[in-house]
Amino acid sequence: MATNNNFTVTGFVAADATVKNNENGSAWGRFPLAIARTVKDKDGNEKRVSALQDIEVNTKVGSPKLELLKKGTLIKVEGFFEPRTFVGKDEKEHFALSWKATAIEKIEKKDTQEG
Repeated sequence: MATNNNFTVTGFVAADATVKNNENGSAWGRFPLAIARTVKDKDGNEKRVSALQDIEVNTKVGSPKLELLKKGTLIKVEGFFEPRTFVGKDEKEHFALSWKATAIEKIEKKDTQEG
């Protein structure tokens, strides 16, 4: 049975990406993405709530994708979730999901003023 483990999300890059270039011509980057949505409180008033999510990307050194990963850039990210395990300071095995980007696209900000 096939499972769908993909995501598509739009948000602002919250800080410049940390990028590491490998000798084989590949590059690895990690960046926080501010993901927001509008919710209504108990009185029906709308408010915007957001959270930061670390995203990882594997690409080639000098890839245009990496140039988009600057603080304040609005982007759309597509990718998949990768389960991983690690041993914590408590010396116990823990489980987590990494968000792995496969496509990154800059979104042009729309002018919200009507004239």
